[in-house]
Amino acid sequence: MARGYGYGNARLRAMRGRLLREADYSDLLARADIDEVITALTDTPYKEDIETALLRVQAGGVRCVFEAVRANLTRTLRKVHEFFEGEPRNLVGILLRHWDWANILAILRGQSQEVSPEMVLSAMVPVGQLDEVSLRELARQPGLRAAIDLMTTWRLPYAKALREVRARKGTIPDLDQLELALNRFHYASVREPLRQGNGDRALVLEQLQVEVDLINIGIALRLAGLPDIIPLVHRRYNSNDIRPLLVEPGGHLPVQRLAELVAGAIGLEGVVRGLDDTRYGGALVAGWRRYQAGQASVTVLERELERWRAERMAALFTRNSLSVAIPMGYFGCKEIEVSNLRLIAQAVALGTERDRVRRDLIFV
Repeated sequence: MARGYGYGNARLRAMRGRLLREADYSDLLARADIDEVITALTDTPYKEDIETALLRVQAGGVRCVFEAVRANLTRTLRKVHEFFEGEPRNLVGILLRHWDWANILAILRGQSQEVSPEMVLSAMVPVGQLDEVSLRELARQPGLRAAIDLMTTWRLPYAKALREVRARKGTIPDLDQLELALNRFHYASVREPLRQGNGDRALVLEQLQVEVDLINIGIALRLAGLPDIIPLVHRRYNSNDIRPLLVEPGGHLPVQRLAELVAGAIGLEGVVRGLDDTRYGGALVAGWRRYQAGQASVTVLERELERWRAERMAALFTRNSLSVAIPMGYFGCKEIEVSNLRLIAQAVALGTERDRVRRDLIFV
């Protein structure tokens, strides 16, 4: 008999207690240099991963921290998947398909920007269909076209959508359009098995819709800050608005609404104010305050949206203890831990002002 959520969720509640806390981040951020950060991490649940990373990369520094947190996250997500059987395992598997999407996205960007395979691999988490050997082979291809051809040979589900973009654009694929095709295919494919079923499937679908909204809002924010964006979109895509650049079907937020906000030529603040009455309004206003206070970058708005999402994921631990809410909540908290550690490692290595870094840390 399948054991349902009881066993796995009990394990996850215990594992949540071992996640790093605000005091741990403060301690790491106070370290004088990256070597001290590495030493401090050996007194945390990352001890084994740090020691292995030091041997694997043959050096310390930020690369060691990145390798350690990547290995820890990979091992943890795989372990969580093994906690479940039957329908719960299927739903956890759907959640983990996020990493196939993220890994392929990293490969596309790395190939386009001619980033070394080692740097691309440092950001990958091989817990989905593609293992580390396969990801390494894709990252080592001599270009975007070769990488897509190899995906086609392997009959990866994303290959057809990417290949069609290449065929429309010629021998040199357009990265923006490749990303859009990847996003549209991924969210359409994971939505399909969730359309009918119980409350757990509805909860996963709800989260996927939020992810689509955040992607589309991010695109709208970046485009709204560009001069003459609508004429540019018209020339390039033969469209009078930015809908060709958004993931459709959208999530909770209609893509037409975003398109109209950007087309209204009211700038970045106009998009923020135009979404004030949505679930994302509070986070966007908080980001806009930081933007006006001197951090004039769209990234501060995106970080506040990430903070909102993290708090929402952490709140899932208060939901039904025998549902998919607990794995979802744990995944969200674990991913934020990894994000915080990467941010701290980079900041300490570069000597970034600590107070500025602290504002970007997320505590859940």
